Amino acid sequence: MMKRPHTYAPTLAELQASFQAAILSGDRTILSLIPGNGRTNNEVLFGVYQYAYVGRLIEVIGTEHEYLKAYLGDDKFRTMATAFIAANPSSQQNARWFAEPLPGFLRATEPYASQPELADLALIERTLALAFDARDDNTVALADLETIDPEDWEGLVFSAHPSVSVLQLSTNALALWTALKDGNSPPDLKLSDLPKAIQIWRHGTTPMIRSIADEEAMMWSEAAQGVNFGRLCELLVVFGDPDTAPLRAAQYLAGWLTNGLIAKFQVTVGAVVGADR
Repeated sequence: MMKRPHTYAPTLAELQASFQAAILSGDRTILSLIPGNGRTNNEVLFGVYQYAYVGRLIEVIGTEHEYLKAYLGDDKFRTMATAFIAANPSSQQNARWFAEPLPGFLRATEPYASQPELADLALIERTLALAFDARDDNTVALADLETIDPEDWEGLVFSAHPSVSVLQLSTNALALWTALKDGNSPPDLKLSDLPKAIQIWRHGTTPMIRSIADEEAMMWSEAAQGVNFGRLCELLVVFGDPDTAPLRAAQYLAGWLTNGLIAKFQVTVGAVVGADR
């Protein structure tokens, strides 16, 4: 009696790996293990799973980037998201982080790179999500500084709350985002010769966003690197009207404290802390 040739039976782990490779990279090895039926073939049957996977990732991107989707419209958004998925196979077990590279993809990939507001919109939405997820920390109030001796103020060094980010945008994407959020038609696109700063943070449990002037953006950048308050005031003297520099510094600091942007402070003596100077 003739023996049948031995057929290797893949393990469950091997089947899962082959199935994943087919979905993510187009490797069709798995098709030989999918039987057809009387109504259709294995290509069609597998396509059902592949389409569902891609469709679910498009939904994830759309949820994370609600206003980018609204700006593009459903059809253009689906085309863009499909291209992003093809260029960025998922390596995350948590779908929450799948769209993290989207701003960079839009900034570097045509035809989207020719529409810089798309990358800016995606960056705003991604940073708001990160602010929401940022770890909890204390916030410093203005009353906490009332015990500081006036002579020690120049040595004050501040630490930013973990949720705070400053973005530099080349378009009026904040105005676009605000209009879309309010259910209004977005304004005409405007490009900036110089980047415009916006600040994003979480106040309590609510992500917040605001535009900030170049002077405040500079001051915040230096403060976040550990530059002490005395040196910050000196920088404002160079940046603008010397006579009002102390007042401007105090106003910026009061705003940061009110908005919950500062997590810690300390009084230092001598050299600037945390700055490479």
